[in-house]
Amino acid sequence: MIWNLLAEGENAGAGGYMLYAVLGVLIVLMIIWLIFSNRKGKQRQKEYAEQIAAIRPGHKVKTIGGICGIVVEVCDDNTLIIETGSESAGKSFIKMDKDCISQTDAKGPTQLAREEAEAQKKAQQEEKTHKGDAPAETKEGQSADETPQASESESEPAKEE
Repeated sequence: MIWNLLAEGENAGAGGYMLYAVLGVLIVLMIIWLIFSNRKGKQRQKEYAEQIAAIRPGHKVKTIGGICGIVVEVCDDNTLIIETGSESAGKSFIKMDKDCISQTDAKGPTQLAREEAEAQKKAQQEEKTHKGDAPAETKEGQSADETPQASESESEPAKEE
């Protein structure tokens, strides 16, 4: 399609304007896409910063170099001491900057709020599905489908002789 517009643009004056219009629309779409993708990137950076700030001793971490370990101590100078290895092979301790952490099981406030909202949404969906399955209950514990059977003596008035 674009090649046809190029060919028409060389020969006819109106086709050249069409080509510029298409290119203009593509440039505008690209700018919009860059703006929205940048917002998502900022959100991810914020969550990552919260996650790194939430690291405490006992959390599992993985560094950008692939070293996995457990945090032993969080220092004031933006560093961590990580314990790696095992009892049989021998343990080692590594002190590194917090910025070297690529993954962790620590959760920041944004992640905790999102997980709580998802759990509430899931619970609400389960309640809706369970309400449709089970019959409603009356005060005596009988379902609405069951009607209480009255005994013959209760249904007929007592006859006096």
